[in-house]
Amino acid sequence: MDSSAEANERAIRRCVELYNQRTQEWIDTCYAVDAEWTELPTPGLPHGRGGKRTALRAAAERALALFPDRQMKIRNLVAQGQQVVLEIEWWGTAVAAVGPNKPGDVLRLRLASFFTLADGLITKHTDYCTLEPGE
Repeated sequence: MDSSAEANERAIRRCVELYNQRTQEWIDTCYAVDAEWTELPTPGLPHGRGGKRTALRAAAERALALFPDRQMKIRNLVAQGQQVVLEIEWWGTAVAAVGPNKPGDVLRLRLASFFTLADGLITKHTDYCTLEPGE
């Protein structure tokens, strides 16, 4: 693995660590100001969503409010040059009704996340998401 891939892998692993601390610091620390974020359509978001860093921050704040214990775990990571791809397990306990989920329900998702980095910051992030198998 070349040094840029190693550095980018470390940057993404650090981003996941910060995310799991349940603060918004992970966005300002890990994303370039003009970063682009896309979450492709899911059953709960049939039109998908995305935008710049401010849109990601708004989505993250909503997720944290609805799933205050939310966490993610890296299942697989591949880094090559400026690209990093993650397979992620995500889960959180709903504190309010969210789609078909009632308060107390645990939502489990599986994500494939594709990142482009420059100078140690995420410049592009695309998520493909589905319910965890068996959910």
